[in-house]
Amino acid sequence: MGGTGRSGTTVMGDLLDCHEQIRTSVPIEIKFLANKSGLLQLVFGRDTLDSQKKIGIFNLRAQRRKRISEREKFAKIQSEFIDRIWNSWWDIDAPPPHGRGLQSGISKGKLEYLINRLLRDLRINRIWAARRFMRDFISSQDAHQNQKYWVETTPLNIAQARRIKKLFPNALFINMVRDPRDVIASLLTKNWGPTTPLEGLEWIEKRLINAHTALREIPAKAQITIALEDLAINHRERTYQSLLKFLNLEDSLAMQEFFQTQLTAQAATSGRWREEIATPEFLAGYAELEKKLKALTY
Repeated sequence: MGGTGRSGTTVMGDLLDCHEQIRTSVPIEIKFLANKSGLLQLVFGRDTLDSQKKIGIFNLRAQRRKRISEREKFAKIQSEFIDRIWNSWWDIDAPPPHGRGLQSGISKGKLEYLINRLLRDLRINRIWAARRFMRDFISSQDAHQNQKYWVETTPLNIAQARRIKKLFPNALFINMVRDPRDVIASLLTKNWGPTTPLEGLEWIEKRLINAHTALREIPAKAQITIALEDLAINHRERTYQSLLKFLNLEDSLAMQEFFQTQLTAQAATSGRWREEIATPEFLAGYAELEKKLKALTY
């Protein structure tokens, strides 16, 4: 699951976690899969493999330089990956569901073992190694009971959908969307994103386009886009049923109760942007963003 961020991924994760056949990761965002210097970059590099410039087979000097450069880049990302696992993602000073980091769901000894094996296996085949690592990480988390689905909610999962699909061909993708104006208003209350509404427009434009581009390469049957406003306000039951149908699941009493009591119009805070950021400059910038996205058929 993913989205722009502040688009409903956490509450959707909480909803799904109520179903007996679904388990969300602990913490609900493991972060090391899709984020910068994470597992996907360790496997595929900073840029997509198929976008790299090709070198003629007879240009031996250029090929040698490329191999050396790739080894150096890989070593750098590997070092960053290990550093971020233990210094950024293992212990996060935040309340649940994001804190206290990876330690909330797996023992340090088990994670150390999986990482050491991963680094060894990467020398053999990177995709196989990452797939093996992720499968064993999922099954090693404390709440593992052979549920049908394991859900991870880092927003960048959608922008990285094509790469995730290479690791897990049967993966399904839930793309959470929300009125971009409300996303921006929510972002401005955090200390990790844009600091002004106009900066928020640039931030969300990039995320929306990256997500849309990635999902173009995912089969229709493997993805669903859900608007938070539809789930919480406009078309509640229809949207809820479409989610169950997408996952091929029967309804759950616990999930239905959470939906009725927690996923409400009030909780969605729809329209907050009108009171918080609706300056003439912002509205003009948003109108331009709409034009640009429509031109891209988004």
